[in-house]
Amino acid sequence: MNERTETNEQRGQERRTDRRVSRTRRQLRDALLALIIEHGYDSVTIEQITQRADLGRTTFYLHYRDKEELLIESIDSIAQELLVQVVPLPKPGQMGEDDAPRDPAQAATLLVFRHAAQNSLLYRVILRGEGALKANTRFHEIIQSSVREYVEELNRSAPDFQPMVPLEVFSSYFAAALLGLVTWWLERDMPYSPEEMSEYFRRMFFRGARGALIPNEVTP
Repeated sequence: MNERTETNEQRGQERRTDRRVSRTRRQLRDALLALIIEHGYDSVTIEQITQRADLGRTTFYLHYRDKEELLIESIDSIAQELLVQVVPLPKPGQMGEDDAPRDPAQAATLLVFRHAAQNSLLYRVILRGEGALKANTRFHEIIQSSVREYVEELNRSAPDFQPMVPLEVFSSYFAAALLGLVTWWLERDMPYSPEEMSEYFRRMFFRGARGALIPNEVTP
């Protein structure tokens, strides 16, 4: 067996191992989230998690120290995933993708609703504050940071643009309103599509909030 063949086999083995690890961690994560929704974080035990995931306790401890570490890893992963998607959004005046709103602020809200729909269990746990208050805080920070960047870009592109309220106040209000609506939507099993919810948020929020940023502007 030559060196190239051995290297290919090693890489193949590593990929199979990585897939098994990912699958195991996903099973444990899904089990934990489902149990938190059913019983609350404090009541969930390692035994319940492994039984629900159909895995052994030894397997759990090969990957995690305790249920808190499992939850925190899940939260960090989903927060980073959302952040990576939010950052490349087009700046004011730039064109978006064919199926995306041209307004970056509206595009960001649609992204959040779509992401929440794809990861509904974890969002419900996070936004309820179950087990890790800092998770809820982290999501607020991500949304607030994106809003600040958007408004700061408006400042740079329009010299006459002068917000009527402090930017930190506006971004905090935006994040609280958006995540509050996401929580309501998920708790009711998503009765409307992400696209509908994004549009409803735009109508409710931007028609009122733009007046705080740009005096005398009439929003359609």
